[in-house]
Amino acid sequence: MALFAIPAQAEEISDRAMQDEIRVLRQMVMELQKRIQHLEVDRAKTGGAEASATMTPATSEPAKKATAKTSTGSKETVPARPFPDRVQKTAKATPMPGNEKPGDIGAKSPAPLDIGGHGVRVGIAGAIQADVIHDFNALGLKPGDGQAREFITAYIPVGGPAADINNRTTFSPNQSYLTGWAETDTPWGPLKVYANVNLMGSTTEPEFQIYKAYGQWGWLKAGLDYTLWINQAAIPSTLDFEGPNAAPENRFTQASLKIPLRPGAEKRELFFTVGAEDAQADMTLPAGVNAVNQFPAVIGKFSYEPDWAHMELAGLYRRLKAEGAGYDQSIDGWGVAFSGSIDTWGNDNFIWGLEYGDALGAYIQDTVGLGLDAAPVSATNSTLRAISAFGAWGAYQHWWSKSLRSSATYGFVRLDSDFDLCPNPAGTGTYKQTQYASMNLVWSPCLPLTWGYMFGHRTVTNSTAVDGSTTGQNHRVQFTMRWNFDWER
Repeated sequence: MALFAIPAQAEEISDRAMQDEIRVLRQMVMELQKRIQHLEVDRAKTGGAEASATMTPATSEPAKKATAKTSTGSKETVPARPFPDRVQKTAKATPMPGNEKPGDIGAKSPAPLDIGGHGVRVGIAGAIQADVIHDFNALGLKPGDGQAREFITAYIPVGGPAADINNRTTFSPNQSYLTGWAETDTPWGPLKVYANVNLMGSTTEPEFQIYKAYGQWGWLKAGLDYTLWINQAAIPSTLDFEGPNAAPENRFTQASLKIPLRPGAEKRELFFTVGAEDAQADMTLPAGVNAVNQFPAVIGKFSYEPDWAHMELAGLYRRLKAEGAGYDQSIDGWGVAFSGSIDTWGNDNFIWGLEYGDALGAYIQDTVGLGLDAAPVSATNSTLRAISAFGAWGAYQHWWSKSLRSSATYGFVRLDSDFDLCPNPAGTGTYKQTQYASMNLVWSPCLPLTWGYMFGHRTVTNSTAVDGSTTGQNHRVQFTMRWNFDWER
């Protein structure tokens, strides 16, 4: 019995020791649980706001992106870390060019749309404009022409019945317009599409037209826009839609590539642009002979674009051909232009442009459509020759206050007159030179209210005088009220 009692007693002691150890372990677990609870309470009191800011739920503000320069020099957004199931926030939209202060379009940074997993920035902008126009003299080469809504100095008659028409007033909504754009980021630079429509499809009445429509991917651009030959920063702020007679504001279907010349520079300011555009030949030809385009016009230009200026030196080459029964001739067209815009004092700026070359009739704003690229040497010599042209314009814009500004603009165009035995249009005198001048006063405390004065003077060649007169002029006053609007996301 003693032998059996000793093991039993030892077993009871072992059970009691184990139970004591279990109690100790339970107490330790309870203490740890209490400490964890205290830590969670303290964290909720001191770091809850920070924790909630870093833990973004699916419905919160999209995650931010870092920016990095692409090979084109523009900024491309790069996600800080992958969130494939969330919409990514991108950098602000790149300003899109347009008629009304293009730098303002896309200046904000709203949340973009999520289309197919890509952040797409979109926007619209436009203006509803009403113009009251009064011409003191004639503007229109034919007596039956309606009153022109654009101030085109080439349309000033120098004599005949058309010159007797004066003191006409009209109301015009033609300068109302609407633009739309969309943009997204890609590994090769921003991809943008842009379109502009207005009512300037007709000179004498409201007519809808697609004014611009193009796409741009990094430095590549293709579509309908102002000619590549023009420096769009050198288009002055005029009250009339036409602008100075010499400015090449004509539009062509085109494709171009803009190349930075100092790709490693911290700030890119020097570029070279090369492109081609479909500039149709505009020639005065004998009966039965038609113009034929051999290939698109080729344009190259250097641009210097610091913060305080935008200057361009451009050149173009075009090949024009005319074919008909027993007639097959070709000529070369070329041109050089130097233009720019420079900030002066305060918000003021000065704009200028110079151009010279052969076969530029389709490029100069005032002469487009008049057949002044080329013409036969004379009525008895059908040899085709290019018409030389020179143009210049300048403008100065001054801000009197934050809501009051003025612009003064002058333009001059002169053509070679050795082709004057083949005038176009017939009976109205052959274009020799024109002068354009305008001044305006823009007051924009809320709705922009504008008053402007324009003067034009036209001279034709001596051998094509109309009723013995070779000069004509017109004075115009215009009052404008405009309501601007824009939206973007």
